[in-house]
Amino acid sequence: MLQALHAEWQKARRRHDLVLCLTFAVILYLWLGSTAPTGQDELANAYSALLFALPVLNAILMPIVMALIASRLWDMEVKGSTTKLLYTLQSRRSLFAGKALLGTGEVLLMVTLEMAVSILLGRVQGYTEAFPAEPFVYTGICTLAVDVMLFFSELLLMLIFDNPLPALCVGIVGALIGLFSAFMPPLVSYFVPWAYFVPLSCYEIAPWDQATHTVTYGLRPYNWGLLAFTVVLAAALFAAAWRMMRDKEV
Repeated sequence: MLQALHAEWQKARRRHDLVLCLTFAVILYLWLGSTAPTGQDELANAYSALLFALPVLNAILMPIVMALIASRLWDMEVKGSTTKLLYTLQSRRSLFAGKALLGTGEVLLMVTLEMAVSILLGRVQGYTEAFPAEPFVYTGICTLAVDVMLFFSELLLMLIFDNPLPALCVGIVGALIGLFSAFMPPLVSYFVPWAYFVPLSCYEIAPWDQATHTVTYGLRPYNWGLLAFTVVLAAALFAAAWRMMRDKEV
């Protein structure tokens, strides 16, 4: 398995996957930084506002990014017509394990960079709100779970069609649907896996205060049930992708 992972790592270096992860972090920093708080009242709840906005941005960006990662991971074998040759050099189990481990590692790296960007923004922009450690960790776990689920769904599409276009199209359409569902009743988002970032969010906007003309954010109960369902769905998609690679004729 380590040899398979090393081989996939060598391929990733030639594909410049690290550049994709860093580019995402830069885009996220610029996007969130453009909405920097200006007044003292905004700085006082800036972390809450950031953790409220982050799931919406993830619902827009992550379906497309996960489609890119999954398509690049398998597209090299498809374009080079090397699948049959690979199956004579290593077992299908080994090949799938290498790709699954590398893809999950890249997803973990992107989530880590995203959380690091959030901390960096707080330092650079001088947030005065106390750092919400527990909601921060919960948001990171939820983001990782949804990203892994989306990654294996896109990898499954790549294995089915041997073409990156369906995976990319599903990612783009999923991002659009996820964006719209984020502004619809919460029940709707439960039927849109690409938008699970939003119902898993632990922050909500409090009712508008006309007297102070300020926006305040409040914590809401952690959605452990949906998080558990997301993990189960990710495991099911992982198993489906493995069965597809195991039984696929080349």
